[in-house]
Amino acid sequence: MERSAIKGMSQLTLNESETKKTRPRKRDIGRIRVRGYNTDLPHDDVVSALRKHFSSCGEITDVYIFEKTDGLHSFGFIYFLGEGAVDKALQLSGIDVGGWTVIAEPYPFTEHAGCYPAVVVQGYDTLLDNADIEKMLFEHFSSCAEVTEIRVHKRSIGAAVVELYGEDAEQKVMDLDESIMVGRKISVTLYTAPTVYSVHPRRRRNRNYYPVALCFDS
Repeated sequence: MERSAIKGMSQLTLNESETKKTRPRKRDIGRIRVRGYNTDLPHDDVVSALRKHFSSCGEITDVYIFEKTDGLHSFGFIYFLGEGAVDKALQLSGIDVGGWTVIAEPYPFTEHAGCYPAVVVQGYDTLLDNADIEKMLFEHFSSCAEVTEIRVHKRSIGAAVVELYGEDAEQKVMDLDESIMVGRKISVTLYTAPTVYSVHPRRRRNRNYYPVALCFDS
């Protein structure tokens, strides 16, 4: 049970060594909400029109419109990378897009997004006593935020969960991936779903699915 729980949550991201260089930075991610399109139009036609209309604003990482059985949802979301991309996109609101008028509205991430991360840590010496492991984890991760809880799992799993709180803590804690802690290189992956992301969550089997691209780098 314990092993499957850790494995399941860690699968929210790909192998960190493969994605670390390509993850967008938190400060570069923005999003807007869009409406105004005919909900009877084909999904791909609306997405294509939105991508074309907002392409000058910055890199578009995702256009998400939920498809219902009787048509499209009345509003969708567009995610951007790039400084000032959202401001540029909002200036394109109220313009005709092939027979319908697009309305763009700000849709910022919550004020405390990224402040309460929990991460899975692996790579430390599992032969140490739990008290010693907790102590070195506390000292190592206190450099990026306030450590609020540490849970060391069974030695056979070789993983611990560290919960933190602080401004941009989610961003700062990922800096510690592949860092050296007491002579060993550790891996750090998000245990909680990321709160700032560049791809809209998709629903799978009654659960939110967060694609790899959502994770950000520092």
